[in-house]
Amino acid sequence: MSTLAASLVDGCPRPLLPEANYPELGGDTNARFCVPIAAVGGTSCCLPCPKQHYVYPDNFQNLVHATTYVNVVGIGCCAFLLLSFAVLPVEYTRRHYLSVCLTFAILLMQMSFVIPLGNQKTQCFDKITPHDMYSSINCALSGAFLLGGGWSTVMWVFLRTLSLHLQICWQAVPGRRFFLTSQAAGWSVPVVFLAVALSVTGVSFRFGESCHINSKNGLQTFWGPLLAVAAASIVTQSITFGYCIQVYLRSLLEEKQTTELSSHLPYANSIRTVSAAQALRRVQRVVALQWRGIFVVIIILVDVVFFATVFLQFDGTTEKTPENIRAGIEWLTCVLEKNGDKNKCLDLAATLVVPEATALAVLFLLSFNGIWALILLGNYKIFTGWFHLFRDLFTKPKPNDEFVSYNARRVSEPDASYEMLDSIKNKTLSTATTNITKTSSIIKSPEPLSLSMPREYNPSTFSAQLRTRADSDVYPPSVRLRSDSSFSSPPYTPFKDITSVTGGSPQVATGAPFSPYRDSPSSLHGGNNQFSPYRDIRAETEATDYMSVYSQAPKYPPDAKIVGLAS
Repeated sequence: MSTLAASLVDGCPRPLLPEANYPELGGDTNARFCVPIAAVGGTSCCLPCPKQHYVYPDNFQNLVHATTYVNVVGIGCCAFLLLSFAVLPVEYTRRHYLSVCLTFAILLMQMSFVIPLGNQKTQCFDKITPHDMYSSINCALSGAFLLGGGWSTVMWVFLRTLSLHLQICWQAVPGRRFFLTSQAAGWSVPVVFLAVALSVTGVSFRFGESCHINSKNGLQTFWGPLLAVAAASIVTQSITFGYCIQVYLRSLLEEKQTTELSSHLPYANSIRTVSAAQALRRVQRVVALQWRGIFVVIIILVDVVFFATVFLQFDGTTEKTPENIRAGIEWLTCVLEKNGDKNKCLDLAATLVVPEATALAVLFLLSFNGIWALILLGNYKIFTGWFHLFRDLFTKPKPNDEFVSYNARRVSEPDASYEMLDSIKNKTLSTATTNITKTSSIIKSPEPLSLSMPREYNPSTFSAQLRTRADSDVYPPSVRLRSDSSFSSPPYTPFKDITSVTGGSPQVATGAPFSPYRDSPSSLHGGNNQFSPYRDIRAETEATDYMSVYSQAPKYPPDAKIVGLAS
């Protein structure tokens, strides 16, 4: 008794403080841990705030603080992923509104663990009372982000699970209607339940460095609906996995059946297994595209269920039940007997709180959600896209070579062999250059015949004319003369320009002897056909006496004239 009296502080044994010295002016007064001490006359003595310093080892607070910096890394990962979705092209990010919204929801949830870093003030309103959302703006913001972000994350996990279920099990691709519905439900439902939870239950500093929902009516306003949506996601995901397993097993059974029937039906294997094989390939394609999202959904659902289970257990240990009061008195008696040394009574304190390993596991799992989002919802091509983006920003683009027209050459080509003949008529051209220029002039130029253009001497008409043959077996269809071009007709009409003088008056020859621009292939096989100076009579007739054929050429009168030639 003398030892206890020596350790009294304002009427209460150490480390307890008298409740009478701290009136209820603010904070979460329901979270006070106070018991009457019979040894000091029944005075109500309370455990100092924060309580976790006295029921956990000394290094526990340092580990809790370390999880805050892990959340900073997670927030950086989420911010980088969202910025990549907004800036980079879709071929680098493969963004989808389900991934974007889920990443943003995770960012909101992790903001709750980082907000306390901006204000390093104490978590307590006074020495025995923790802050709540009405006495601390820091508590209000961290609690709102935690509840709202948690609700948003669970809702978008459910919507993503539902989308995958529709694609695999019902072969339905979610369209615009699903997009609008998911946007409305994914953000409105969290806002509604956040408002209900804050107005009915409230948040306060209970565990860690951020505020959590209070135990009073917390199950009805927050944990119950949240776990219901999480359970719906788990059921939907289980049905989807069950369908995938069923399709795989059915394909194996049908393959076995067709193998047994193959001796009687030669084509049974190709006929009976096509439907199962197609279904299996379709499921494999969808799973191959969505496996990252599936893993994100599983991780978040595990975190949410684990987090809810731990906090519901924590709420159970803080309720004023006979069992909890008896355990609390045993621990307090031990602390008083050890003169306030908590380390000697940690085994008894373990029955009052969540185990240390479990509490740290919850905090670290929640902190890693942002990192998992970057790993699973992103891909390595994002870094390639950022590299290309910065390279294009700091690298001067090269000027493009401009192609002006058909006969224009690029600046980088020193050879002038494709220029027009008129621009280089004073230069010496090669044979290939002349042929290209002649073809280009025949096809493109609508100008009249000029002396600068290449000509060919015609021995029958004793003049130099542009060689323009109209038969298709000489020139391809793309090089044929146009009917409206000045080169489609010769400078004279061969059937009307050859005149004869009979009795001093010119008359048009009734029987046109030949046309120097047309070849008649039937002239060598008999018939009354004309002679053409452009055909090789030796090669086509293979006759030894080709001179007899040549003698069939018509004889012009000595006074024949050719009209319309260029001088």
